[in-house]
Amino acid sequence: MPELRVALEAWLHDQRGDRATIAELRRIATGNSRANWFVGMSDGARYVARVEQGGVFGTSSADEFRFMRAAHQLGCPVALVRWIEPTGVVVGQPFFVMDFVDGAAAGRNDRSLSPELADDFVRRLDELHRTDWASRLVFDAEGVDATHVEIDRWHTVYRAETDIAIPLLEEAAAWLHHDAASPQRIGIVHGDPGPGNFVHDGSRVLAFTDWEFTHIGDPLEDWAYLITMRGARTMPREEWLALFERLAGVRVTERDLHYWSVFNFFKGACANLTCRRVFATNNPAPNMGLIGTALHQTYVRQAAALIGG
Repeated sequence: MPELRVALEAWLHDQRGDRATIAELRRIATGNSRANWFVGMSDGARYVARVEQGGVFGTSSADEFRFMRAAHQLGCPVALVRWIEPTGVVVGQPFFVMDFVDGAAAGRNDRSLSPELADDFVRRLDELHRTDWASRLVFDAEGVDATHVEIDRWHTVYRAETDIAIPLLEEAAAWLHHDAASPQRIGIVHGDPGPGNFVHDGSRVLAFTDWEFTHIGDPLEDWAYLITMRGARTMPREEWLALFERLAGVRVTERDLHYWSVFNFFKGACANLTCRRVFATNNPAPNMGLIGTALHQTYVRQAAALIGG
């Protein structure tokens, strides 16, 4: 950690244009894809340095930074991103720095939300989906079939990790392409929404966190992910569906839920395979080995079961 402090402090001097020192540096939020460091400066400024971990999940700090900055400009609840170092030269991995947001990070608690907080979360997620993203992102999605783009994206991620095609993932990609419906809306999709991935004050969402999977796509991906994955232990599916319809006017059909559940398990299986390489090359942490093998295989089986069901 002393090396990290020295390198980060010198880099912050250049970004801020002053000589304030780092008064406090500690690891926070034990995420898998990024290492988050609280940075308290001698002048009272507080930041979070979000550092990549060897290409986990096939996502980039540059994309995450871009979407977070756009969402902040559009008035969505997200920390203000300040500076990015995309090369990995300074601390050995690409990273960016954002403001620290006071509040409860949901304590990684996915079992309980107050009714007020659940309502506010659904409203704010819907607002993210409906924002005028084209005015803030240098990205033209007109004429682009976003769902097919995302299927190909994750197929490419998985094939980059192995010389041997995985038949069940090949079948899942083909099935997803064949059964894809034209999106009713294209918007900013968070990609990993739900309890544990936002900071709150008990009744209101203060900031969505963990934007590494964010992209332009069909918001149904987020609603299905919330029901079947990150929010599955918080409340029953029927209660989530009722909230979506009552607060956001969003109706998720059984067909929608089935399709996007296959997609999310496919995405997870492809992304998780990256952890096998990371475990073998530069981060032999048990969670990397587990995600890259057992969890990857679980998601493959889940996708296959839904396709065959």
